[in-house]
Amino acid sequence: MDDPRQLLEEGRFEELAHDDHPLWRGLALLELKRWSEAARAFEEAPDAAQSGTMLELAGAARWLAGEREIGVERWVAALDAAYEGPASRLKPPALLVYAGTRLADSRYVLRGTRLLAKTWKAKIQRIWPGPVAGFLLGHVDEQSFLEDGYSDPDLEARRLASAHFWAALKQPQKAREHYEAAIENEGAAVLEVEHHLAHGELAAAAP
Repeated sequence: MDDPRQLLEEGRFEELAHDDHPLWRGLALLELKRWSEAARAFEEAPDAAQSGTMLELAGAARWLAGEREIGVERWVAALDAAYEGPASRLKPPALLVYAGTRLADSRYVLRGTRLLAKTWKAKIQRIWPGPVAGFLLGHVDEQSFLEDGYSDPDLEARRLASAHFWAALKQPQKAREHYEAAIENEGAAVLEVEHHLAHGELAAAAP
């Protein structure tokens, strides 16, 4: 089989759905809208319960499958999971804010916001997804949030998918525009949980 990242960036998801690695297989299944299969791929991965990335993606797959409470459970579990750096730990609390907003459950919004405020520091702002916390907490304006990016095209594609998703949450009147921008790149951006959730938002809003 070709390199998984190459298959991902070329949109060859049917091939990638048979990959041995649960991350690549799960991402392909998400793109194919086979939500429940994707969730199982992430959840059955070795050490999945200790991997923040796997729990984030498993939560998204459950959420998109209509199992929203289970999805939130995965995101709550990600709060205590392993991450490579302090900035990455900000993603699960942000996902709780998203879930609470969509479920009209202030408990999740308050918990997520409280954790973001506790973890966020100015130095984290320089490392993605640190700016997500700053933006949701009101420390970063939207223009800077959307425009301050990377020179590397793959990193920038991932950052933009994430940034537009969160901009949609704070600006509902422009949500469709931001969600469409979040799914524009079907290559490296597929690695971001927000890319898949944006697909779900657009599908839910479709007539």
